[in-house]
Amino acid sequence: MPRIRCILTSLIWMITSSRASSLVTTTLVPTCPCRYRPSAFWNGPSRSTRSRSSYVQNESFLTPHAHRTITAVSHPESAFNHTDLSSKSLSRSVLENIETTITDTKSKPIISNPTFDLPRHIAFICDGNSRWSRQKSLPGSMGHVAGADRVVHLIKALQQSPASSSTSVQPKQPLERESEQNEFQRIEYCTLFAFSTENWSRPSTEISTLFKIMRRMAIQYQQNEAVREGKVQIELLGNLDDERIPEATRKELRVLEMNSKNACSRRKEDNGHNILTICLAINYGGRADILQATKKLAQSIASGELSPDAIEDESEISKRLCTAHLPDPDLIIRTGGEKRLSNFLLWDAAYAELYFSDMLWPDFDERALEEALVWYGKRKRRFGGRND
Repeated sequence: MPRIRCILTSLIWMITSSRASSLVTTTLVPTCPCRYRPSAFWNGPSRSTRSRSSYVQNESFLTPHAHRTITAVSHPESAFNHTDLSSKSLSRSVLENIETTITDTKSKPIISNPTFDLPRHIAFICDGNSRWSRQKSLPGSMGHVAGADRVVHLIKALQQSPASSSTSVQPKQPLERESEQNEFQRIEYCTLFAFSTENWSRPSTEISTLFKIMRRMAIQYQQNEAVREGKVQIELLGNLDDERIPEATRKELRVLEMNSKNACSRRKEDNGHNILTICLAINYGGRADILQATKKLAQSIASGELSPDAIEDESEISKRLCTAHLPDPDLIIRTGGEKRLSNFLLWDAAYAELYFSDMLWPDFDERALEEALVWYGKRKRRFGGRND
């Protein structure tokens, strides 16, 4: 009976869920009564699990995406507790199979022939993962896995955005430079708010889960075709030297960043164009970035390297930010229904267009992104001046 109850629970969730994640299709497995161990469920051809393990690796009929799905095994008692983010609730096989999503993802191109301006730099506050899992009575860790899946789809969609008339990186200049920019018809930069300086206040188990996902994503993206061919460049923003970040995660992230930069350098030497730069803001805070920039400025003045009289505008601070080599974001999208920046790109967002969506991050698909871009295309950006 307990086994039948759990199977019925799973079927009800699958039927009522209007938008199952392409990475998380949940099968609830009872603990003691049926004696199905999650490890046995995943690790091979035991007598009781052979047929099941072959089933969960097949194409899912629940999702329109064209890649295989990963079935997460969770316990009924933790499915109703979204704060249960222990290593047990985050299936090892879910992490290991993120590679399937990265390599097999096929996303629809966003706006193949836009009749309006696209942002050169788009940034995301990826909010709503835990609420997504809570709405589906899943462990909170599954929300973060589904959020990682959404990032994979986003990167793939941005890679297919229309080509730009210019691919050169413009240096950081004072704010008025924005009004003189050319019209870009391709998104060249994307910044994702992966982990903020304030996120350290979350439960340690959730933090551990997030860094495990980041490490696994970094390992798999090192072998991604777009990264190896220099079509996607990964850059890290924030304080990655913080010892609270697991060393294994820091190592893999830095290897990914270095490998992508080297590949992009080779591509540029071969006159390659249309490189998409993905910036991962990890242990990042807008105020902390401004603080470290002003400290560097104060040190330059104290050492005599710079005279206070030589400071004519804000560019002396801008050039010392960790985002100094990036253009300011044109569009910042926040999912999850909240309407605030939450300490994200505070200096850089002075003239960014702010788009707030009630959709939770794992549900923010290509169609939702297209709606945001259409909204952006209708904005009149004056930067303090007038267009008439």
